[in-house]
Amino acid sequence: MPIADQHFWWIDNLISTCTSPERQRMLTEPHEKPDRVYNLSLLHAFIANVFQLISVSLLFRYADYVSSIGGDEWHLGWIVGISAVGAILFRIIQGAAIDRFGAEWIWYLCMVGQIAGLTWHLQIDSVSSVSVYLARTLYASSLAGTFGAWLSFVSLQAPAGRVAEVIGVVGASGFVGMATGPVIGDYIFADTSTFDRNVELMLYVSAGSVVMSLLFAICACRSSARSKSNQPQKTPRKNPIRIVREANPGFVLVLGALMGMTIGFPGTYLRPFAASMSIEQIKLFFIVYNFTAFISRLFFRKAPQQLGLKKTIILGYLLMAGSMLLYLVVDSESDLVWPAFAGGLAHSFLFPSVITLCTEYFSSADRGVATNLILGMYDMGTLIGMPLAGAVLTQSRLLGLAPYATTFTCIALLISATMVTFVLLGRIHQKASTQNS
Repeated sequence: MPIADQHFWWIDNLISTCTSPERQRMLTEPHEKPDRVYNLSLLHAFIANVFQLISVSLLFRYADYVSSIGGDEWHLGWIVGISAVGAILFRIIQGAAIDRFGAEWIWYLCMVGQIAGLTWHLQIDSVSSVSVYLARTLYASSLAGTFGAWLSFVSLQAPAGRVAEVIGVVGASGFVGMATGPVIGDYIFADTSTFDRNVELMLYVSAGSVVMSLLFAICACRSSARSKSNQPQKTPRKNPIRIVREANPGFVLVLGALMGMTIGFPGTYLRPFAASMSIEQIKLFFIVYNFTAFISRLFFRKAPQQLGLKKTIILGYLLMAGSMLLYLVVDSESDLVWPAFAGGLAHSFLFPSVITLCTEYFSSADRGVATNLILGMYDMGTLIGMPLAGAVLTQSRLLGLAPYATTFTCIALLISATMVTFVLLGRIHQKASTQNS
């Protein structure tokens, strides 16, 4: 067995053996060799993303940082939301840069920017300072660049027809990281008598995790044998706006924004929600969420091919709406498993399917623009959703309503309305196509 196959064979063999009789036949006949797409480069990209998401999920306690400098939920929503503007603006130029110059150096430089943004937070002592917005914007923009470059790199390792599968399998690494980060965070904050010191340690560990991710990113790019993403494209420069206009992905962009609002919600507001319920530990939620997402991502990785991308997306958003409503029954730490389970299932279906649906509107030469466009809409969902959620929480409290129950219900209704619109538009498009033919 080649060295590259020794690392990822367990994903391609174990999972496929459990789900595909045809694959079992191929494995038992030595004269027929299965097509292996999982190699050493993807293994390094997998590990790099684990460390990246450990860093990100440590900041699920970003509310504690905001509190340490004198802020509340209102400030939290605006800091996170405004920082998404920088991420969106950065994606406008990043997609074209990846297609023209390759993902390798952009991937590296963006991680350096993350480290700078995290360490800048250590110098800030007041929520009224503009520095906290600038530091968060630098971090968010760099993080957006990191994920865009990583995703472009991974997607270009996959053969045609298996992009969603490869993104889903290698992207499952993120669930490992997101399950690990909150455990580390709860350990750091176990001693409540040293709160400010705990916040500093959180930022240091988060930055250190990005350093580890950078090292494995270098290994991934160096071990890549067939990736086009780390090779400059010797093609005429094209206007990204014109590329998007010609592709016209339409309502898919709304799906990307909704994904940013819903998937990003627990990372921003779970901590203050738990605190409002006198729940100190949040690691159980993220362990269940990410374990569920990881397992379902592997075992249902063929769902986009078998159900179709649109049906998979609808299923994912219905699960996400259910997850929001399940927060209403939370009364103790153990109750967090229910919204975590539904949310993890939803996440596993949504992310690769929405991204792949968007990229299908574009040529492979414009993969960087396509990937960063949908991720930019994800950031747009954060930009709109996090301040909006903060405003709903604040106003609900002022009106004497249950703040979090009101917010969860509103999000579930928004998801439902979006899915109804998505289905109706699909039927209208299908009817128009039938009449034209």
